[in-house]
Amino acid sequence: MGKIIPYSELARQHQINLLEHKRREYREREDYLARLRKLLFKIEGQMRQAEFLQLQVFQDLAETFKIPLKFPSLGDRVGLQEFFATDPLLLILKEFLADRLTAAQCQQKIMELPQKTTAPEGA
Repeated sequence: MGKIIPYSELARQHQINLLEHKRREYREREDYLARLRKLLFKIEGQMRQAEFLQLQVFQDLAETFKIPLKFPSLGDRVGLQEFFATDPLLLILKEFLADRLTAAQCQQKIMELPQKTTAPEGA
């Protein structure tokens, strides 16, 4: 005849197996999350680099037309959004870069900028 295993031993073995299973399940998810975090960090770095290069386009164009352009801190996302929404040069350049202005129209509007900013209030 076979040996009879007490219920308490079966319950103990079940709990141990359950703990081991949950540990494996947790470790798999934790390893997956770690890989995703690493990938996200790389992607975020690449996005920041691409954003910086996009800002450089605006800076280069401002220098070409000799218009001072002082960006807020690159870490100030809200400041950058406000700057892009209010700066007249950036508004013109965004229109051009979005293909809503021709190069000639863009150049004309940019050339009018210094006149607008230096013109007296009542003019």
